[in-house]
Amino acid sequence: MIPAYDETYLPDAMANLAGAFDYALNDCGLPAGLFMDFFVASDAAELFGWGAPKYVCGMSGEELVVEIMRQTGWTCIVDMPPAALRAGATPEYWAGWVLAYCQWARGVRFSDILDVLPFGDIVRLYPALHEADESRFVDVYDERAAGNRTEGSARLHAIRVRAGLSQSELARRSGVTLRSIQMYEQRRKDLSRAAVSTVLALARTLGCRIEDLLEP
Repeated sequence: MIPAYDETYLPDAMANLAGAFDYALNDCGLPAGLFMDFFVASDAAELFGWGAPKYVCGMSGEELVVEIMRQTGWTCIVDMPPAALRAGATPEYWAGWVLAYCQWARGVRFSDILDVLPFGDIVRLYPALHEADESRFVDVYDERAAGNRTEGSARLHAIRVRAGLSQSELARRSGVTLRSIQMYEQRRKDLSRAAVSTVLALARTLGCRIEDLLEP
């Protein structure tokens, strides 16, 4: 897979996201699930994932949290104390560190990774993996994602059902053949390898983004 951005930014990106998670959860006392919701909903998460210098290396972890809270409208509601000095890395710091690495290595959205490995599951991997190379965490993500693709419904299927469309109706409205839609939903064809025009037509018809249709 093609990395999300130039590797020269990666060390700063990992340190910044790690610091942000550590600060938000351990200094600000935010519930992990709530902060993950803020994070993935923010423009900062998307731009960080693209390697925008402002986010991956242009601000500290503490500043990144402030920006996330500002973008989601919570800056004036949550107490933002000074960051504490710690002797070692916390499990939350490590979780942010490997999450940044995995997102860079796989080039998917943070929300895609967290759908496969929720933050609590990542933290629970800390005792086993915190001394291992970051690529071991990526292996765990890959294995879990592959299992989800085998066992669960394809994203196209889930979004189509949520939109209240039958396969034939989606085919009629989008111009994509019924047979192709059936094969994408059965994972007999990989939608990520389809022509851009095909994926775009499906996304427009379903009212979603292209990346919402692609499997992590």
